[in-house]
Amino acid sequence: MQFLFLLPLFEIFLRMKFRIKKYVYSGMFLAVLLLSHSAQDVYGKKKNLPPVLPPAKPSFPATEITIPMVEFPKYPETGKLELLASPRKMITTDFTSREINHIGVGDAARFQDSDTEIIDLSLIQEGDYAFPLPGAKVISPYGGRRRHHSGYDIKTCPNDTIVAAFDGVVRLSKPYAAYGNVIVIRHYNGLETVYSHNSKNLVKPGDEVKAGMPIALTGHTGRATTAHLHFEVRFNGVHFNPNYVFSFSHRKLKRECLICRKKGNHISVKPVKALPLYLIDDKEQSK
Repeated sequence: MQFLFLLPLFEIFLRMKFRIKKYVYSGMFLAVLLLSHSAQDVYGKKKNLPPVLPPAKPSFPATEITIPMVEFPKYPETGKLELLASPRKMITTDFTSREINHIGVGDAARFQDSDTEIIDLSLIQEGDYAFPLPGAKVISPYGGRRRHHSGYDIKTCPNDTIVAAFDGVVRLSKPYAAYGNVIVIRHYNGLETVYSHNSKNLVKPGDEVKAGMPIALTGHTGRATTAHLHFEVRFNGVHFNPNYVFSFSHRKLKRECLICRKKGNHISVKPVKALPLYLIDDKEQSK
């Protein structure tokens, strides 16, 4: 009985709750109508938009372009180029007494048809060359402090095995002044290599050798203060930097071309990264 006074308040609360729900549902209905109407307006406007036209193609004025005349370098005849660049050349193996007894002797087969010869080292296969003293370190380079130093001095240990750099024929094997026990090999690629200060030579003149074949043992015969290999590379009797042929830091053959030129009694050897595009003979040089 004590809660009867709350009944009127409860009735008022129910009526207000019903009205609130009514207002909420009415508001939600009106919001949906407004959104649908605005969406129709938007899409209707998009339908009435003008069509998009593709961009116009640009037009350029017609002009005449003059192409300049270019003179391209002259190439040697195919047969001649193959002969010059061949990794295997004609060499003289019927040695004279002078060739057997002296180091700086030219090959009669060189420069017969031209004053330029090319030795393309990139044509030499992996198994057709060998570093002359595997594992050696350089103790004196070509030229060096003495300037007249004609090769590379490389060292491992006494009586270590020296091997032939390329295939070829032994031209000289004997004691020779400051060189001590020395060997000269004439190779089929046109080069000659020299190995000196050997404690013992294992080959004799006329012996055919293959790349990597043992030919001598390291020593300090001749003018040498320590056991090492004095290694030279020559072309037609003239020495040049062995670093043109071998990388002494990596003990690998360099993949370059050697351009060997003869002018009078002077012979020059120049390395290039790729085979030259042309060779110029004396007549064209004089023009």
